[in-house]
Amino acid sequence: MLPFGVGRSEGRDRDRYRRAALTIGCNVISSGLAFVVMIASVSLTLPYLGEHRFGVWMTISSLAATLSLLDFGIGNSLVNLVAAARASDDLRRTRELITHGVWLLVAVGAISAVCLYVACYIWGLRLAANYRVDAASHETLLAVTIFLVLTCLNIPLGGVKRVYHGLQRAWEQHIVSSIGYLLSLPLLYWCWLHHASIPWLVCVTYGVQVGMATCLLLRLNRLGLLRATSGAARGKMWRDSKKILSMGSLFFALQVGVMCASGFDALIVAKLLGAAEVAKLAVAQRLFQLLTVGISMLTVPLWGLYADAKARGDRDFLSRTLKLSMLGTGAIAIVTSGLIVTASPWLLKAWVGNHLSVPVALICAVAVMSVVDAFGSAFAMFLNGVGELKSQLVAVAVGCTLALSLKFWLLSTFEEVAWVVWSTVIASIVSDYFVYLSLFRKQIFSHLRVPHDRGKSPA
Repeated sequence: MLPFGVGRSEGRDRDRYRRAALTIGCNVISSGLAFVVMIASVSLTLPYLGEHRFGVWMTISSLAATLSLLDFGIGNSLVNLVAAARASDDLRRTRELITHGVWLLVAVGAISAVCLYVACYIWGLRLAANYRVDAASHETLLAVTIFLVLTCLNIPLGGVKRVYHGLQRAWEQHIVSSIGYLLSLPLLYWCWLHHASIPWLVCVTYGVQVGMATCLLLRLNRLGLLRATSGAARGKMWRDSKKILSMGSLFFALQVGVMCASGFDALIVAKLLGAAEVAKLAVAQRLFQLLTVGISMLTVPLWGLYADAKARGDRDFLSRTLKLSMLGTGAIAIVTSGLIVTASPWLLKAWVGNHLSVPVALICAVAVMSVVDAFGSAFAMFLNGVGELKSQLVAVAVGCTLALSLKFWLLSTFEEVAWVVWSTVIASIVSDYFVYLSLFRKQIFSHLRVPHDRGKSPA
């Protein structure tokens, strides 16, 4: 639990692994509490809200992941830039990057607020014109308004969370989130006792998490890493903003590309095979959700460590950690996927009973996809950390084009829902081998090559 000496390379490596272990442990606790809050929010509110109002709340909540793209990749770019500044032991430069990045996200949040307000206002007028104005419509409009306000506030606060990854202090973010989930549980119970409306439910779940994130902002200020920008520093702020936006645009393009490759599977299946097949796909994917979340817990904390090692030139750490992460996550994914496939008949019977029949071919396809995703996640964190973004863009473009083409062709030809998953598997493997190993092999492996004169004393 205590830091190792970081004056030597071996000490820095051990300290990085210690920080990763702390982050993973705190992330497990935070994710477990988030799962408890999710279960409680369903079991407590569904009986008194009713099917329609509960559906409205779930629809609003599901928008959080999609609207997280509104930071345009700025938060992700701060991970690399802050890690590089921290590695140089330049406190002033680290403080400038964090301050300028947060102010840039404040501006983005303000612009997003105006755009979302206009969209919400237009939507509200259409609701009033096309539907009977009653308590339910006013409740929905108020809930959406509160949610959008919280989303805009969360744009800079989400960037603050990414700063902690760059500082290799991500466990603090998960501790704060855990406290927020613990606060949400009694508040949800209060909502159940008083049959609270949807706006209250939005506040005690999403709102509490956004409010707790302000603690991270205050913590940065107390550490001396966040300061008001003076007039003399505005020129440097403009230069830093362009640098952050330049890298952020690449991350944003990557996020959009990944979403296009696999985020529209339900819509494609519904269009070509019908809505009934979407339910089979959703159930099969959720069988493996615990595995995908677990792999993410293991790989995401490595991003900041890779960025720090890249900035310090610790290629031994990069090579060793990449091998360990690839082998470790791959082994976990293979074993866990095999166990889930073996236990799937019992799991499905206990979960959905006789109400839905999920094909074995679909379960096997999702199992293979989970293994491919595990290897891909481990490798993507390495590429993010060392700043290999353009090669990822080429790979995502190739994979996205191939995946969408295969999905429409194979689903139309064979009319089996499993082919929507196999299409993603094929596209992922082809893009990885063709792009990374053929086009960018030397460029990627140059980050891992250890100089021959390592360890020799200077002449």
